Amino acid sequence: MHTVEFSSCNLKQLETASGCLGVQEYDTVVRAHVSELHAVALRLCQNPADARDLVQDTLERGLRHLDRYTPGTDARAWLMTILRRLFIDRCRVKAQHLKRDIPVDLVEERLCAAEQESLPRWASISLDELRAALSHLPETFRAIYQLHALEGCSYIEIAQKLGIPKATVGTRLNRARRRLRQLLEPQVPGAPDTDVWA
Repeated sequence: MHTVEFSSCNLKQLETASGCLGVQEYDTVVRAHVSELHAVALRLCQNPADARDLVQDTLERGLRHLDRYTPGTDARAWLMTILRRLFIDRCRVKAQHLKRDIPVDLVEERLCAAEQESLPRWASISLDELRAALSHLPETFRAIYQLHALEGCSYIEIAQKLGIPKATVGTRLNRARRRLRQLLEPQVPGAPDTDVWA
């Protein structure tokens, strides 16, 4: 378990101000997801110290913005979104500092790969189950998923092969992954009882 300290925050003030989710409830949510957040951050940052800082910043931002979280919704997705956005912001700042353009497609691919690796329970899905689920995807989603996940094509390569914008590739790939998770969820041991996965 990773420990997190909110030394710079006045927790009582935040709890009163948020009115939606108390600090104690937030602490429970954090404890349920901090290991996964740290695993994703470590894969993104590729440096333990930077990963700890990213998780710390994620949890502090979540605490400051408790009023934006609706209790009962997917807390993991909410925290992962905060982590993702902070990581992208850090990449942009670093790129500006180095006076060069940020390779957005590489950041997107790194984010997706890190999240995929953080879900080991999905390794129990057989190839036949994956094929069956893929057959239920719309052709546009299936083609992009197969090119990226099975053939190892980059976003740019897929965009060129299919004659579509790179941003469309990312959008469709995320939708394909989300739909596959929904289709495969019943076969996954220990999967949560929810349709909403980040």
